[in-house]
Amino acid sequence: MSQEISNALTTTSPELQTYTGQWKLLRTLAGAHQGWVRAVTVDEVTNNWFVTGSSDSTIKVWDLASSQLKSTITGHIMGVRALVVSRKFPYLFSGSEDKTLRCWDLEKSNAAEGCQIKNFHGHVGGIYAISLHPQLDVVLSGGRDAVVRIWDIRATKEITLLSGHKSDITSIESFDNEPQVVTSSMDGTVRLWDLRKQNTELCITQHSKSIRSMAAHPMEQTFTSGGSDGNIKQWLLPKGELLNNFEKSEYGEIINTLSINPVTNTLFVGYDDGKVEFYDYTSGKLSQAGQAPALPGSDGAAIYASTFDTSGLRLITGGGDKSIKVWGEIE
Repeated sequence: MSQEISNALTTTSPELQTYTGQWKLLRTLAGAHQGWVRAVTVDEVTNNWFVTGSSDSTIKVWDLASSQLKSTITGHIMGVRALVVSRKFPYLFSGSEDKTLRCWDLEKSNAAEGCQIKNFHGHVGGIYAISLHPQLDVVLSGGRDAVVRIWDIRATKEITLLSGHKSDITSIESFDNEPQVVTSSMDGTVRLWDLRKQNTELCITQHSKSIRSMAAHPMEQTFTSGGSDGNIKQWLLPKGELLNNFEKSEYGEIINTLSINPVTNTLFVGYDDGKVEFYDYTSGKLSQAGQAPALPGSDGAAIYASTFDTSGLRLITGGGDKSIKVWGEIE
């Protein structure tokens, strides 16, 4: 671990001290990666560690409590854009701009021979989104080639694909119930899919610009989508009815990432210009807004990725200043 990372200081942004809400920047891991941090996910089983992926092509595993680096995983030859951890097995799946979807055995993450156990080939463009089906042993991936490919995890082969989007796929959510798959795209649409028939049940066209992020509520049949025009919309499954247009702030425009805290029913929104917002997920009202501080010498603090831990006490974000930021609630 580099000295820069291990000695990362607890940092508070002057802008965030003016918040009327209760989320605060607790710690900044400076130099966490050598490139933009484009993906982050937490182990939902233990809630003891989290994983980040970067445009420097590496994946790093971190201790959640101490923020200490546990291991660095290499193998991708281009930027890592999507990560998901299995709840059934000690497996991590990663999607990259190198067009590959890879599976890693985290119990072997420090082994000399490496920990990659599967490599899924088939995409003809970079992979920007991954989802593990909650019941079936399949993993879904999508990206620049505008299709969702569905893979048999055990056989490491493509089962089928979902086609209909006209541009990059940015988010994939899969569910036990119908519709089993929901996707968002840079074409400005959200699609609800019938997995059995492999076709679109509903195409939502109420966003006026591209959609870079979507987040499903883990305890409800609802999800949110964020557009490049700064609009946030909340939808009800299974029919895709519009529940709410969230109160739009005057702060950010291009939304890069959305995350839902099911414990406090808080929605986090991270923007391309480094703005951050926290909303009440039920009412859609804005409760906090501010600016994530960019590290000295960086070309901006764009927020590219975010996730809450399962306790709801911590938020982890990755950004364009190559750092990882850990946020928490103030008593």
